[in-house]
Amino acid sequence: MRLAALLVGMLAARTRALHLVHMSRRPGSRLLGPAASLRAGMPGASAGCASAAARREAPALSSSEGISGLRVLNTLTGQLEPFVPIDPDRVKWYTCGPTVYDAAHLGHARNYMGFDIVRRVLCDYFGLAVMFVMNITDIDDKIILRTHRNHLEAMAALVAAAAAEAAEAAGAAALREAVEAAEAALAAPKPTLLELVGAQTALRDAAAAAGMASPPAVCDVQTAFVKLTLEQEASFFEDMAALNVRPPDAVTRVTDYVPEIVSYIETIARNGYCYEANGSVYFDTAAFTSSEGKVYGKLVDASALADKELLAEGEGALSASSAEADKRHPSDFALWKASKPGEPAWPSPWGEGRPGWHIECSAMMSDLLGGEVDINAGGIDLKFPHHENQMAQVEAHYDCCKACNYFWHSGHLSIDGLKMSKSLKNFITIREALETYSARQLRFLFLLQKYHQPMEYSQNSMAAAADLERRFGAFEAALAARLREADTAADAAPQEVLHRWGDQERRLNDALVDKRAAVHAALLDCIDTPSAVKRLEQLIRAANSYMGEVPQPQRGATLLHAVARYYRRVMGAFGVETALDAAGAAGSADSATPLQLTEAVSSFRDTVRSIAIEAKRSGGEGAGLADEALGVRIEDRPSGVAQFAIDEPQRVLAEAARRREAAAQAEAAKAARAADQAAREAAEAARASVPPSEMFSPAHDGLFGRESSYGALDAEGIPLEDATGEPLSKSQRKKLVKLAQKQAKLVEAAGRR
Repeated sequence: MRLAALLVGMLAARTRALHLVHMSRRPGSRLLGPAASLRAGMPGASAGCASAAARREAPALSSSEGISGLRVLNTLTGQLEPFVPIDPDRVKWYTCGPTVYDAAHLGHARNYMGFDIVRRVLCDYFGLAVMFVMNITDIDDKIILRTHRNHLEAMAALVAAAAAEAAEAAGAAALREAVEAAEAALAAPKPTLLELVGAQTALRDAAAAAGMASPPAVCDVQTAFVKLTLEQEASFFEDMAALNVRPPDAVTRVTDYVPEIVSYIETIARNGYCYEANGSVYFDTAAFTSSEGKVYGKLVDASALADKELLAEGEGALSASSAEADKRHPSDFALWKASKPGEPAWPSPWGEGRPGWHIECSAMMSDLLGGEVDINAGGIDLKFPHHENQMAQVEAHYDCCKACNYFWHSGHLSIDGLKMSKSLKNFITIREALETYSARQLRFLFLLQKYHQPMEYSQNSMAAAADLERRFGAFEAALAARLREADTAADAAPQEVLHRWGDQERRLNDALVDKRAAVHAALLDCIDTPSAVKRLEQLIRAANSYMGEVPQPQRGATLLHAVARYYRRVMGAFGVETALDAAGAAGSADSATPLQLTEAVSSFRDTVRSIAIEAKRSGGEGAGLADEALGVRIEDRPSGVAQFAIDEPQRVLAEAARRREAAAQAEAAKAARAADQAAREAAEAARASVPPSEMFSPAHDGLFGRESSYGALDAEGIPLEDATGEPLSKSQRKKLVKLAQKQAKLVEAAGRR
């Protein structure tokens, strides 16, 4: 009966939670997919702008002194500088988006989630209106190579199947030979475009010669690369949604901008900062630096400008060799690339070709944000040559000397101290990471690191982040339960509500004031989230202490509501949903969606029978098993109002499994320690039963831990010789006599017991 009553109560709690989520979830509080967000627009006035409430709470802006003392690390100068936007009412931020040819990985998460935190702090905490533009690079050497690789894999599989069916028929051997050649090309570490296209051609010709009804065609790259990039773009935005990364205010895709890019290059040419060679167009760094006020190399020192590996990487795998011969100076770079066979192409005044990597960002950024932006952001690996070249192109286009006021670069992410690489087998996609950890736990990992510093992803770093997230979640659940108790108590007996502050309330209020100031100071200091989180943790300890010292829900409700409001505001500015949010008063951070709640409730009656059976079998654990199956964390409280949190059932089950495993390991370790202790005690008892006159005899060597036996013994059993028959010295015998005396005392004490 108790189990049934508990399960019914849990079902009722689920139903109330579902109702709260449906009634209270704010439109736009969850990240939409790219298609929906781009068609429907941003929630509210702008996803990049602060809410009205946040703007009211934000400090006043000053175009001459910066944002109330906010200082940021400007990698353009390498200095901490006051953040002074061109226009405080419209901060212009351009960030370099992904090159969409493969699954997004943890390096992407470090960059986009890290800058999502920074963006939210600027908007939702400091109250700035930010125009946040991100590009999608869908024309690139890596994309072209991946398109041909994918096509060759599909062709090889098709022809291999045909060869297997043909068996010994005419042409089958040629088919197998062509498939083997294709597989060899695919197995190469870095197959060239020529090798990939050549293998495709060989497969097509072998299939035609063997009489295949529909021989596979060589890749139509102009169509195939678009299919690949659209799929990967959608996958990227799905990953960002899973991480609760706020969508950009505008997305620019290179394939949508080719005519504008051509026009942009033409303007640079008219200004005298580029030249044409064999159908390609190159930026003329010598002409640029000879122009008054213009500098090439603002972001790096002279050694980087001569780094051949970096320069080649900037040109791309398909272009570096041809560009080497065409360039006037090694540091010149391609604005427009003449297309070779197997590459997509668009018309231009210089012939069929495609945009260079760097010009894409310059043209798209300028189209939406103009010739000077406040912020240009990206991973530290983009600092040179990409961002250097991007900045130079804008200045050449507008014939100005300043295209960007602040460069922000996110730090490298390593995996267990090593660079992430498929060859090292430590390449982790975002989706793989989310199979082990929640998006909220990953966000805590990034909150514990300064966005611009290198960081590590490891079991230890994630364990620390997950533990901190758990403690924050426990506080949210406890505070939410206390506020529910306070509301219940106020409704039942309003005359018993105590508004007068005692010493405990004054201490908590002092902590709130102090930690609020400390968090503000940390965020002003280059958006130092690790320090801010530490101060929040101290506020949590103060609030937990208060709730422990003052268990009466009638006391301190208004003060605890103030703590909750502040906590929600800061955590919201960090992009962390909490159990205190209006949409999830009964839920936990990373709350389950209404669909997940509905699915959990609908499966409820299917699990009751197995839970009841398991409860009888395991001796009364049915309630806990029910909690886990439904994705509910419940903690009974003395007040009779349970503290509970709703999460994804799979996550709760996984956590419960980890707890049971940890408990089993602890129990096994305890049993091992007990066995060791028992063995030690047994050995001590056995030694205590041996008279001192016998303790040095060979029969007791093992008991007393001797590796070898003594030789002759005297009348009292004290050794005269060592194992080799050599006489013992007086000092050696003296030590043995002391051991015998000590043994005599042990034997005597054992006899008394």
